[in-house]
Amino acid sequence: MSSFKGGCSCGSVRFELRDRPLWTNVCHCNACKKRTGSAFGFSIVVDPANVKEFAGPTTTFTRIGDSGNSVRYEFCPHCGTTLRWHVELIPNRMVFAGGAFDEPSQFEVFGEIYADEALPWASTGCELTRAQAPDDSFRNAMMRKAKVAT
Repeated sequence: MSSFKGGCSCGSVRFELRDRPLWTNVCHCNACKKRTGSAFGFSIVVDPANVKEFAGPTTTFTRIGDSGNSVRYEFCPHCGTTLRWHVELIPNRMVFAGGAFDEPSQFEVFGEIYADEALPWASTGCELTRAQAPDDSFRNAMMRKAKVAT
């Protein structure tokens, strides 16, 4: 089995997953662009029971999303790396920043969301693409695709 370990830029925070994520996606929403300082965010979605270890100090920032639900981000207070976040709309899930993993290339991207907000040169061309926010049907499709890929 691969090792799903990661952490922040300065090494103050480290984490490890027990197993593969439920699904992965890239998100082109403006909040992800601001959070990453890039064209999109790369998200690794897990069941909280899949987190084997999460150690180190974090600071949180909470924002209200377009849906009216909160998103609580955890980042390193020393180097500012965004590590994970909790989306009120999917309370039984936890999302990790794909770029915070030691080997982000080990993950396949299963879906693309907020594709209508993608920069013209930043579309990934995923088979599963949603113009705006994901719904339960789209999330389920990503989970099915992730199971087939394992």
